[in-house]
Amino acid sequence: MSAAYDPRLPGILRQLRWSVRPERYVLAGIDPRETAVALRLLAGIRSRLWQLFVAPDIITFIVTESDWRSVSPAFPRARVERPYRAVTIENDLPPDLKGLLAVISDALATADVPILALSGFSRDHLLLREADLDRALAALDALVSSVADPGGASA
Repeated sequence: MSAAYDPRLPGILRQLRWSVRPERYVLAGIDPRETAVALRLLAGIRSRLWQLFVAPDIITFIVTESDWRSVSPAFPRARVERPYRAVTIENDLPPDLKGLLAVISDALATADVPILALSGFSRDHLLLREADLDRALAALDALVSSVADPGGASA
């Protein structure tokens, strides 16, 4: 790791824990002119992990497949990709931590796994294509092992 990384990062990586949410997720892109409709439908979202991101050019919904089934009739022109799985980093992370997602992203990119990173107040989440899940988990295991093993490669 370069000097730009947080000095706490190796210790955090050695203790890194994650879990895979059992639900399948949908990534949907919606026309920004439908913001009002999207906001009204939020009350019906039942999943414990979801995201709505509003940008000038597109609204992005990340919701479970079951939630998407209930709201999708309101968005017949949505661009939809599925199935995705969510991996939650279980460690409570300091808000000023630098480099964790960079190291994780690099390990997953090396394993040819694309990710969408979702950051919460104290935990990060990775949205991965379901087809890539096993490779991603193996890459995370290898990353933690490489940091935990003083004779192994450094992260």
